Amino acid sequence: MTDLERSLHEHFGFPAFRPGQREACEAALAGRDVLVVMPTGSGKSLCYQLPALLRDDLTIVVSPLVSLMQDQVDALRARGLGSSVALVNAQQDSGANAEALARAAAGDLRLLYVAPERFSSPGFVRRMTDARVGLFVVDEAHCVSQWGHDFRPDYFRLADAARYLQADAIVASTATATPRVAADIVRRLSLDDPLRVATGFDRPNLSFAVARPTPHEKQLLLIETLREPEALPAIVYAGTRTGAEELATMLSQELGEEALPYHAGLDRERRAAVQRRFLADDTRVIVATNAFGMGVDKPNVRTVIHASVPASLEAYYQEAGRAGRDGAPARALLLAENRDKALHVHFIKRDELAPELPRVSFDRLAAVADGDGRYELDAIELGRAAGCDGDQVAALVGHLAGAQVIEPLPSARDVVAGRIVAAFDGRADARCRASMGEAARARWRQYREIWAYVESDACRRVAILRHFGDHAQPERFGPCCDVCDPGLLPEAPPPSPETIENLDEGILSVARGARPAVGRTTCAAILHGARSKKIERNSYDGLPAYGMSSHMRRADILARIDELIEQKRLATTGGTRPVLRVPPAAVAA
Repeated sequence: MTDLERSLHEHFGFPAFRPGQREACEAALAGRDVLVVMPTGSGKSLCYQLPALLRDDLTIVVSPLVSLMQDQVDALRARGLGSSVALVNAQQDSGANAEALARAAAGDLRLLYVAPERFSSPGFVRRMTDARVGLFVVDEAHCVSQWGHDFRPDYFRLADAARYLQADAIVASTATATPRVAADIVRRLSLDDPLRVATGFDRPNLSFAVARPTPHEKQLLLIETLREPEALPAIVYAGTRTGAEELATMLSQELGEEALPYHAGLDRERRAAVQRRFLADDTRVIVATNAFGMGVDKPNVRTVIHASVPASLEAYYQEAGRAGRDGAPARALLLAENRDKALHVHFIKRDELAPELPRVSFDRLAAVADGDGRYELDAIELGRAAGCDGDQVAALVGHLAGAQVIEPLPSARDVVAGRIVAAFDGRADARCRASMGEAARARWRQYREIWAYVESDACRRVAILRHFGDHAQPERFGPCCDVCDPGLLPEAPPPSPETIENLDEGILSVARGARPAVGRTTCAAILHGARSKKIERNSYDGLPAYGMSSHMRRADILARIDELIEQKRLATTGGTRPVLRVPPAAVAA
């Protein structure tokens, strides 16, 4: 047993390294830049945690989420390493943060976790110069790239911060870097001839399936999938906060056990409580937005269901990869509706920024800046001045920071704070326009990639591997995907007798009450709740049955109309424009 393996066993209790971990640890110990690209659950964090514990200087770990930092710190403390690790974040009081910085400067720490926005604070950076920094770790490094699925403008400054602190080496770690994103990470972090450790993206124990349900089938598929043996614990990803709340309520009623929502609209204490209960298996179903999951280590998740299509294939694979981290069989199911595609297009177009907005935003910030160029402005006020919403305000601030005309500073989520560092001239304008164009092209490319995956009739595992530049053949640990193993695709149960009975009553009601009388197609449109000039002109939207079957496909309503005609419970008149009528015998019955 080598010294490195002995240290691995002593500090973490692991008998041996996983693929790629030894090489990454050796390079980091030697002070060489490292880019670690490993799938979720394959042990990326050990690639910098073990070298940090063995070095005699300080390792700074930059992490994008407070929960992610806290999880890693708690895990290290559980291994008896609490005296070597600390964190600095906005959820701690100033005294605890000051103590952590003092211990780092005194050489008492080996690992210090910080958020990227801390490096916008000159005071924090100056304080960190008192420490002897060895490794500078950028966790979730895809956030540094505009091509990544979770781009963060705060990551722009990290290469400069590492150089300013005279770090021996930079370690960049991510689970979701395509070859393009990996190259962008190397460039933006100025990695010097880095050791690239990529262990492949295949998850042999994880099966993938894509279902194309109609709106009325989606909830049925969700329920049936989660009722299957060994389906829990499970994560259900919803596209919106409202969707997460509604699905959690519905699943709690249908499954007979509590399903809890998790999203950024909940207060911090409630989110933490939900996460704790899920990790402890007190609740086995969590319905979340993409605010949940990054860095959450729950090995026994058996099912991950996406109730809507994510914005990118990278985001999907990262979230789906939270299933089966214990190596046992697990399942990832994506429920894709056609309206998801229209929503993607809507959001991409909505988030596009007019070319004049960077200058407008800069002028507003400059107008409130003091004599030293410092500004602080409510994000809503800046959005009002630029005519855009919160997400667009964040993007504009990122483009201005990338153009090096402003320097954002730590602030509350609803406040824009920082310092003007240069005039907004033609060069800055050109940089902003180029950056905005790159961001827009990236979003459209991600849209095409995720829908190519959804609509493909080829092996889904192969498609994922090729997307990430992995040319290996996937291993077969069990069922692969719904293309290779069609039995993986869930089937919605047939409509209940009650649903059919209600539909029949609605069809007969329209056939009796519509004036002028209607044909098959218009009847189905009325029941589906369609809007058209014909429906409005004839006040069909005032009929009691209008919209009662909006949860069903119009084709299914038409099929039931035809069945009623075949059963003689409904009839059609002759002529070129036949209309529905209820036969006397059916009325009598």
